[in-house]
Amino acid sequence: MLILAVVLLTQLLGRSLPVETNIMALLPKNQQDPSAQIAFDRVASSMSDKVIFLVSSPDQDKAQQAAQQFEAQLKQFPLFKQVNGKLAQDAQQAWGRFFFPYRFQLLTPTQQQRLTNSPQSQTQYVIQSVYSPFSGVSGNELNSDPFLLFRDYLKQLTAHSGNFRLSNGYLTTDYQDQHYVLISADLNGSAYSMALQDQLAELSQLEDDLKQKFKQDQINVIHTGVIFYAAHGTQSAKSEISTIGVGSLVGVILLILLVYRSMMPLSLALLSISCGLVAAFVITVLIFGKVHLFSLVFGASLIGVSIDYAFHYLTDRLAAGSRWNASQGLKHILVAITLGLITSLIGYLGMLIAPFPGLQQLALFSAIGLFSAYATVVCWYPILAATPSVDRALPFRKILTLWLSLWQQPKVRIIIPSVFAIAAGVGLYHAHYNDDIRQLQAMPVNLKQQEQTIKTISGIQNDQQMLLVQAQNNDQLLDKLQTISNQLELQIQAGNLGGYQSISQFIASPQQQEHNFALTQSLYQSQSQALSQALKLKQTPKLDSGFKAITIEQFLNSPISNPVRFMWLGEIDGQSSAVITLNGVQNNQAIEAFAGQQSNVSYLNKTQEISQLFGLYRQHVTQLLVLASLVILLVVSLRYGFTQGIRIVLPPMIAGTVGIAVTVLTGSALNLFNLLALILVLGIGIDYTLFFAEQSRSQASSDAHLALKRNSTLLAISLSALTTILSFGLLALSETQAIHSFGITVLFGIIISWLLAPLAMKPPATISKES
Repeated sequence: MLILAVVLLTQLLGRSLPVETNIMALLPKNQQDPSAQIAFDRVASSMSDKVIFLVSSPDQDKAQQAAQQFEAQLKQFPLFKQVNGKLAQDAQQAWGRFFFPYRFQLLTPTQQQRLTNSPQSQTQYVIQSVYSPFSGVSGNELNSDPFLLFRDYLKQLTAHSGNFRLSNGYLTTDYQDQHYVLISADLNGSAYSMALQDQLAELSQLEDDLKQKFKQDQINVIHTGVIFYAAHGTQSAKSEISTIGVGSLVGVILLILLVYRSMMPLSLALLSISCGLVAAFVITVLIFGKVHLFSLVFGASLIGVSIDYAFHYLTDRLAAGSRWNASQGLKHILVAITLGLITSLIGYLGMLIAPFPGLQQLALFSAIGLFSAYATVVCWYPILAATPSVDRALPFRKILTLWLSLWQQPKVRIIIPSVFAIAAGVGLYHAHYNDDIRQLQAMPVNLKQQEQTIKTISGIQNDQQMLLVQAQNNDQLLDKLQTISNQLELQIQAGNLGGYQSISQFIASPQQQEHNFALTQSLYQSQSQALSQALKLKQTPKLDSGFKAITIEQFLNSPISNPVRFMWLGEIDGQSSAVITLNGVQNNQAIEAFAGQQSNVSYLNKTQEISQLFGLYRQHVTQLLVLASLVILLVVSLRYGFTQGIRIVLPPMIAGTVGIAVTVLTGSALNLFNLLALILVLGIGIDYTLFFAEQSRSQASSDAHLALKRNSTLLAISLSALTTILSFGLLALSETQAIHSFGITVLFGIIISWLLAPLAMKPPATISKES
């Protein structure tokens, strides 16, 4: 423990706290397609470090004035490494400067169709534009682009930025009588960095100050970004750790002082808890590199479980009074607590089989914590608790005796378990499962409303659903992206898709560029004379430029590609790769089927993929639970016989099903974590029944001595149940649906386990026969 304490100090005093907050770290990697996992990681990383602000006011000038001041403040704020608000004049002209030399090979889909079918209509379009007072066509533009092809191409590029238009250098839009100004920013690090999350309070103050300063102008600021959700998750986890951990600790302290009325048992109990948590934290960090906050939330609940072994030892000491012998006391409980540890480890370590980092870490953390608490009782308690306690009657002796005598009645031993079993069956009949991964994360209403508002106003959706497209080389990939984009337009028309964004919308493949150049060349050859006569031009337009394709490398090396560069993944496993991001997917099956019909195209929907894995692992854990129950029955039957083994295993099994039934009746859908709760109820409930079974095996010198031992056992498991309820039961208060549901199942499972535990006592008739 001293070595572990030193390692803990080095871990906590390192460069960064070894605590993981990224919810995705809990999830398994994509095992079917490593390329898909790489693609998702790159795109998710690019998107997660962005923050979007919309500054609004009924007055457009005031909105831009407030946005200008807010942008200046954000640029001074260390949270961001780059803030994009007002575009410099050079930046506004950058797209035009980059594409202008290649203007004769850049056409919109509409222009391609027009030049193919009726090139004369392009001439009419130019004539109408020139004579229109609103078109703004200048003489210089006519000289450089007589058929006005390039201006429409640039308009199409800006159309891919949603509903925004350029006004005084800002991207602005109007919605419901409000003028909105867009400001985007790149975080100065990861969205899951606690150091960055700590700065959000100051950012919120900046927004409030701006609103107050422009109060008369009705200025408002809304924002969205992964960091806000990550920070909420971190704060929720910290709060829940505090509530559960501190609540459990206070409850344990009060219980110990009430029952044992001494500081020494309290010190020993805190020693068990500390050893369990320190060992679990240190070893988990050594193996996994970090401990996830999710594991810590459950780990905080370990307080209520790791003290169970201590209660049995300390209660045995209390019952013995001045006759206490520390070594004999350990012998009395050693078999029961050892079997209890083994049965708990069977459940926990079984979860290590699943390729699910979250389950593996939780299983390891819990198993190490429990083993360390057990080792503390076995190794240290006989030395530290060698002094006998004061002679006094066990607390609540009359209540304990009455409850145990009730369980000696044959009708009670049949009716109570049967009633609970029937009630559980009714609840399970109405059970339904929801494996949605989003249950893992609390989604605050305020943040979701702001995100949805920004999506609606901007016309840009960001659902992290995408197509991974691969080809032999860059040119083939661009060509394939263009083909897929054309087909996605049909999906939009069919109502299966709201929209998409592809790098092919900004740069065409060399083949397409060459085809466009040929169309433009044909246009000049057939329509130059007609255009010159209609506009009375001094010189007939001529196409005097040769073809030279823009390469993807040129585009990516240009600053204009910054907003869309993340979609080009480069080479992955020898294949040129890119993604097409999908917005507003209305029909997952249709898009998945569409992707399946294409070669080297994969539909990536991480939420759906992980939710399906949740369902798969739920089935695996169900099988594991059945197997663990059979193994536990086999283990206990070897010592106690098959009939007594059934009495030992049956109460926690009934209790677990009742816990599930109550969870269903409270309106919660079942998921993987409810089955994890069953493993916990089984492991802890077996401890309760094992101690009663062990007491039935022991040779008591008299009926009074047997009654005392049983009262001592019931008191110990009552204290254990209370602390478990305090720890795991408090999880029912969690904002996160999965943890809340887990807490309800454990809460009622443990209560019923405690109620049914005396069933493991042998019936009076059996005891008299054996005598």
